[in-house]
Amino acid sequence: MYVPVRKRALGDDTTSSSTTATPAATPAPTQSLHDALTSDNVCTAAMIALGYHGYKRTGSIIWGLVYALAGREFPLESVPIALAQGFGQKKPCP
Repeated sequence: MYVPVRKRALGDDTTSSSTTATPAATPAPTQSLHDALTSDNVCTAAMIALGYHGYKRTGSIIWGLVYALAGREFPLESVPIALAQGFGQKKPCP
């Protein structure tokens, strides 16, 4: 007896010949934008860039380290502030 074979749709992982259902593989969780921007690599890059910016802005190693620490701990907040200050430009005198 001839039984026609039904084609499976793309992404359909059910089998018509098996009576027991096989569990579908769990998809890998997608990485959100916030997770990507707070990853270790991005935090390290922000720390290096803001350490440079803090030193060039003030001429002080201590402030360079403070800026670097801020870049490591708060990259989403401190990088836009450094860009608004004029990245690597001297602090204007009052």
